[in-house]
Amino acid sequence: MDNNRKKVSVLIPCRNEAQNIEGCIKNVYDFEPSEGGFEVIIIDGMSDDGTRDILYRLKEEYNSLSIIDNSRRTVPHAMNLGIAQAQGEYIVRTDVRCIHPKTYLKDLIKLSEETGADNVGGVLIPIGETYTQKSIATAYKSPVAMGGALRDRGDFVGETDAVYGGCFRRERLLEIGMYDESMVRNQDDELSFRLRKSGGKVIQSGNIKVKYFPRKHFKQLFKQFLQYGYWKVTVLKKHPVQASWRHYAPAMLVSGFSGLLLATLFNVNLLPALLFYSGVYLLSVSVESLRLTYPNRNLDLWPGVVTAIVVIHTGFGLGFMTGVVSRFLSLKPRYFESLSR
Repeated sequence: MDNNRKKVSVLIPCRNEAQNIEGCIKNVYDFEPSEGGFEVIIIDGMSDDGTRDILYRLKEEYNSLSIIDNSRRTVPHAMNLGIAQAQGEYIVRTDVRCIHPKTYLKDLIKLSEETGADNVGGVLIPIGETYTQKSIATAYKSPVAMGGALRDRGDFVGETDAVYGGCFRRERLLEIGMYDESMVRNQDDELSFRLRKSGGKVIQSGNIKVKYFPRKHFKQLFKQFLQYGYWKVTVLKKHPVQASWRHYAPAMLVSGFSGLLLATLFNVNLLPALLFYSGVYLLSVSVESLRLTYPNRNLDLWPGVVTAIVVIHTGFGLGFMTGVVSRFLSLKPRYFESLSR
């Protein structure tokens, strides 16, 4: 390996993260370096909340910190900019809102070299500080609300669809075409699918645990999943074999409720059907929320967890339906197509 090259390049895309960026940088520079060392590259989406001032102040403390401007303000473009500049043999993506263990890089490189996988990663452990954030974090632990990357799977090590962040060989990313820049959201899922489709493996280790701070407000959570749902349509259109019933369930739930609500406005006799439909759903979510909160005696979070799951389902479902209609009519709503946050 070239003496000027590092073993690992840590890429951190960000935009308007003034409250979190300093803690993130300090966490990353606290990593135990893998053999060959590592570099850190921040790709900032033209932040206007003071994030950039903090970054340039931190650069005086950490001379090796590189800062790249991301004028398009989307995550996939940020990642491709970082990959192009990176000097590392391996590319590791981290998120500003996460706290990684000190051995994170060593663990990822070891897992990658032992398995020969194209992409490896750990699991996210949601945590919270406020009531709402704790409620959302608890909801994230449910398979009813989220997929595998946000569930603690014990010491599970094996193949999966996608992982948090990811650790890749840079050459492999260049070979596969890097990130699809048309994917404002869900770019990780799409990249992992292409890697698997070309014969590669995506390996997740439950022994690598990353703490994750979810959104602090239900409104932010709704917007997040609204975009997730919208962009999932594009992923499924591009890779239909990836489709699963869980991708369609929220949209079916929302469309069923919307249809009954509209029909009830014209025929009040359908009100019992609407109430039954809504009641069964809310009862199911309530029971799941009770399962999540009762064992740890966190029953005070029960109403918040119910709300979080409903917001996740509603946001994703509405986003998915918007995505279907937009693709059918060849529309590109600016709200979904421009910013990633």
